[in-house]
Amino acid sequence: MKEFFLNNDEIESVFRNKSLEYESSYTLDELIQKSKELNELNLHIKESDSIAVVGNSGEIKNQEYGDLIDSHNIVFRCNLARTEGFEKHVGSKTDFRFIAGKSFWRDLSENFSAYDNNFLSNLKNQHFIIKAEPLYPAIQGVIKNFKTKSNISYLRQEVIDNIENDLNVHDPSMGFVAIMMALQWSKDISIFGFTFWQEAWEDRHYFEKIKPYNIGHNPLPEKEYIDNLAKQEIIKIY
Repeated sequence: MKEFFLNNDEIESVFRNKSLEYESSYTLDELIQKSKELNELNLHIKESDSIAVVGNSGEIKNQEYGDLIDSHNIVFRCNLARTEGFEKHVGSKTDFRFIAGKSFWRDLSENFSAYDNNFLSNLKNQHFIIKAEPLYPAIQGVIKNFKTKSNISYLRQEVIDNIENDLNVHDPSMGFVAIMMALQWSKDISIFGFTFWQEAWEDRHYFEKIKPYNIGHNPLPEKEYIDNLAKQEIIKIY
């Protein structure tokens, strides 16, 4: 599992390659030390473990998958997805949370109605997997979430590059990345709440309203690839 993530020496090298550029209550040394402490992979996944990858589509509110999702050995969620108040639809268990860089450090309140600046910091006992290229701006997320009770690791850019090159998917979404990572670790994968942005804007997140914006990628190749995996019975789609 560790081969997919940056190690502590690599993180420190990036964070020390320039003077701290962002306003911070913490010194650079403190931020680096905290990054090392949080970069702890303490969850081991066996090939036989079942993994549920939960997407954020509003369509999932039409279903009551909560108990089924939570029955999986491991649950992946994406970005800033909520569970509180939606448990009967999406469950409550979260082991890994795959997060785009912008969701890790930026204020997204302009486009996302449920945005909470302290959401990630207040979560406990999860493992955040951050997609950030270049890595240096992610230090803003360490500043912002310094007091988190969850672990934080950073995907190697080679992982994203391989997905793009091997599957011809440009700028893959975090949901798609989460599914691809699940395929690396398990042979028992189910996905929930993925429509690959085929619904109307007001239904694209089950937990909030979204102001339309440029999503930056074409989701159709992702959908086609996942549909093909389902036809081959490699994954199950709910």
